[in-house]
Amino acid sequence: MKLCKDCKWYKKDWITHLIERSDRFDKCLSPAFNQNLVSGDTKGKYCDIQRTYGNFGCGREGKYWEAKE
Repeated sequence: MKLCKDCKWYKKDWITHLIERSDRFDKCLSPAFNQNLVSGDTKGKYCDIQRTYGNFGCGREGKYWEAKE
């Protein structure tokens, strides 16, 4: 199973993790759907949304998942 926490593009929101013990604000920084084509900046999208709605994100199968190096 491809888990976000094992993905190269995963970024944990440590503040929320420490305060709430929650991963709801953890982000996916994959340039496949996050990169601003004008500035090149990557803001990230929430992992749970990217995995839940596969039509515009990674989906349950983890389409853009890459192993950490």
